[in-house]
Amino acid sequence: MPAVGIVVGLGAALLAALVASLIAYQAGRARERDRSPSVAALFDGVADPDAVDGEHRMLAMLGESVIITDVHGNVIVSNTAAAEHGLVFDGRLTDDGVRGLIASAVEGQEPVHADIELDGGPQARHIAVTAQPISACRVAVVCADTGYRRNVDRMRRDFVTNVSHELKTPVGAIMLLSETIADAGDDVEMIRHFAGRIGMEAQRLDGLVRRLIELGRMSNPGERPKQTVDARDLVHGAIADTEVTAAARHTDVRMHDGAVDRPLAVCVDATAVHIALKNLVENAINYSHERSDVTVDVTQADGHVRIRVIDHGIGIPQPLQRRIFERFYRVDPARSRLTGGTGLGLSIANHHIRANGGTIDVWSKPGEGSTFTVALPLAGTAGIMDKEHER
Repeated sequence: MPAVGIVVGLGAALLAALVASLIAYQAGRARERDRSPSVAALFDGVADPDAVDGEHRMLAMLGESVIITDVHGNVIVSNTAAAEHGLVFDGRLTDDGVRGLIASAVEGQEPVHADIELDGGPQARHIAVTAQPISACRVAVVCADTGYRRNVDRMRRDFVTNVSHELKTPVGAIMLLSETIADAGDDVEMIRHFAGRIGMEAQRLDGLVRRLIELGRMSNPGERPKQTVDARDLVHGAIADTEVTAAARHTDVRMHDGAVDRPLAVCVDATAVHIALKNLVENAINYSHERSDVTVDVTQADGHVRIRVIDHGIGIPQPLQRRIFERFYRVDPARSRLTGGTGLGLSIANHHIRANGGTIDVWSKPGEGSTFTVALPLAGTAGIMDKEHER
């Protein structure tokens, strides 16, 4: 009997396990039926709601405009970018050019590409459009704004043209002057005169090359580490580096310290900020009248060091002030040729100041002069203490 009881018990346990397995199997099938494809997918066929929701989220993440249409160009779904770029409004395509591409793609059953100019807004916009059939009844349209690429290409072409012109001028002058010296014979005074002119053109060429090198460094901001320095030291260094230019134009450059006995520590790329301030002071000297004064005023306000470079020179007309920080732009090209200006100094200064968390602004009036104001955030006292400890 004990053996029979054991057998009965085992049979009951096996039966219970079998029943539990059947229940679990039926529950799983029920879940599968609940999750079976039941919603129209964005690209083709049907899918479960979670998958369709994932498709919507994927489209929303894309920066390009994506539109799914039927073969007649009716919008089935589109992402936010398509609405923001004005390609879809109230569930309909807004551009006939895009509709034409969809029709061509459906007719040829292959991808169609085109650059389209969109009207509307203050200026026309250019987009690169690809329309591709993705099923027998749906077409995917992807649009990318090419305006930025066009601007970059234009800037690259302008840059190459400007650099070529700037290099050609001093090189041509040096070649001509050297020929003149060769023809001068034994005229020592003439040889000295033209040798001096060659030296001036060589300096101009050297300045252009140096600034082009600096432009290259600007694309590698991690190249030079930041350090805590006194802003007064940066100003003193900038003034010292422009002594030769100031002496040639008989200009007196002075620093005015409006924050006496107050620390003016800034945590910056010292080399870059030094170059920026030097360019501003040099610009003030070159665009001032001879035997004039340039003042560099240093103050502290609102947690910032404010450095103002003040001249009483020719000034800048209001309509041109917004362009002075562009590369190679010069307010007075004739004066720039006389002073050896390249049109890069203010662009480099603007980049370096902003790269160090600062701002640069200009006030100017023709005939009265200009004031360039640089603001750099003050460093914390911890940074100052660390530097003192290292010493």
